[in-house]
Amino acid sequence: MSDQVKQPPHYLVLGDLEAIEVIARSLTAEQWLGYCAGNKIKYRLRAGKKDDLQQDIAKADEYELLYEKFKEVCKNV
Repeated sequence: MSDQVKQPPHYLVLGDLEAIEVIARSLTAEQWLGYCAGNKIKYRLRAGKKDDLQQDIAKADEYELLYEKFKEVCKNV
């Protein structure tokens, strides 16, 4: 479960570059916060309906960590 939460292999785009970093670099810090908050809500609302309940909750929680990890690479406007 951990790999599917923290680093799903299908989201690696160029070698070790993750799609989530590309997204963060494409957004302002404010947009990035909204993106992460929306995904956290999405995974909480669907928890247990698509994937395993605990996996969805872990994915929701992971978006808080992702926000902190990548907020410094967001573009400045």
